[in-house]
Amino acid sequence: MNRARIGFSCLVAALAGGRVPVRAQVPDTAAAIAAVSDFSAACQRDHGALWGRTLCGPIVVADPDTRFAVASELPPGGALARRGAVYLGRVPDSLPLSNTSLAWGGRRWATVRMPLPPDRFARTALLVHESFHRIQPALGLDGTDALNAHLDERNGRYWLRLELRALATALRSDGAGARRAAADAALFRAYRWSLYPGADTLENQLERKEGLAEYTGDKLALSATGTPPSRVADDLARFESRPTYVRSLGYGTGPALGLLLDRYAPGWRRRVAHQSMARQLAAALRFVPPADAAGAAATRARAYDAERLAQEEDARESERQQRLAGLRARLVAGPVLVLRQNQLMRAFNPNTLVPLSPEGTVYPTGSFSAEWGSMEVTGGGALVAGDFRSVRVPVPADTAAHPLRGEGWTLELAPGWHLAPGSRSGDLTVSHSP
Repeated sequence: MNRARIGFSCLVAALAGGRVPVRAQVPDTAAAIAAVSDFSAACQRDHGALWGRTLCGPIVVADPDTRFAVASELPPGGALARRGAVYLGRVPDSLPLSNTSLAWGGRRWATVRMPLPPDRFARTALLVHESFHRIQPALGLDGTDALNAHLDERNGRYWLRLELRALATALRSDGAGARRAAADAALFRAYRWSLYPGADTLENQLERKEGLAEYTGDKLALSATGTPPSRVADDLARFESRPTYVRSLGYGTGPALGLLLDRYAPGWRRRVAHQSMARQLAAALRFVPPADAAGAAATRARAYDAERLAQEEDARESERQQRLAGLRARLVAGPVLVLRQNQLMRAFNPNTLVPLSPEGTVYPTGSFSAEWGSMEVTGGGALVAGDFRSVRVPVPADTAAHPLRGEGWTLELAPGWHLAPGSRSGDLTVSHSP
């Protein structure tokens, strides 16, 4: 969500989330130690002021290849030893390593995957983000992993990009100009919601799930590093270049909405469990959608280079339709290997997901695991059903190979699992033999 932090891999047990940078060859020990130290200083400085609960707690930064790790506390597993204010060593192979929070040894830990972002602000914000996820359920602010498919459509993207530009302008401004830009953002969102019934609920779910965490990370990182708020506006501009927004919306809008609410509606965090950030900001601005929302939005859009933006989105929509046709032929028409499960673990880049309605969502790359084993998708994509109960990829050419390999994927079956005929001629599935 490319800004270095937005897009780091995320591990999901059925429903959870996070972000994926370019892999490093050797773990950067110094950067990891500095990141954990900066995180500890930032959360101690906050001392629970932001959310009424400290963000300080167990966190481990680890390399998934070497398992080298830096931790704020002594982990319940692995082999780590104290080195100054941190613990260094190796975490166990059984520990899933992604940017998330998980139960480990009877406590909730935040985990962050190396390599880390290159600059101090982004590193600090990332560790705070994942630590917010660690306390998010206790705050009553946990959310669902809602995919916003409408944000991959031409009009959904067009009006969101206009909103992003208006939010960035508001963050860089003050006085009447800032309020005007913030009201423009509210207008563009209101009109987008009118085009896609139910979008208000879906967008709020994702902004609650990831937007609050991203806001918290940026808020504490701004204070810890002395970085001006214009950094968030700059990041918004970079966020706009993301390939898709269907799973990454909150990473972009969350910090902007939160910082503007800090300006116009102090105390909003006490109400966010019951009233979304976007609705609170609109109320603080006394914004009411005009009777002719379409006309008003079109008029205000001119201030944000709307004509060029429309041309870009028209071209993208044409390409998108061609891509969807190819994905449907490859992953729906078959022949396909269908893997079914009750719980799916996923590590993926939220900036690349492609909605393929009504069948589900295409993950161009990612790691998947369930009772049947583990799969790595490196290109071409896997189609994950909306209920996460199935994953499908093109059938392998060699059904006797071990591990199984297909076009852009590798599958390591767990003991006792084997290929079996699927529900359609030419399809395959996997079955378990006692």
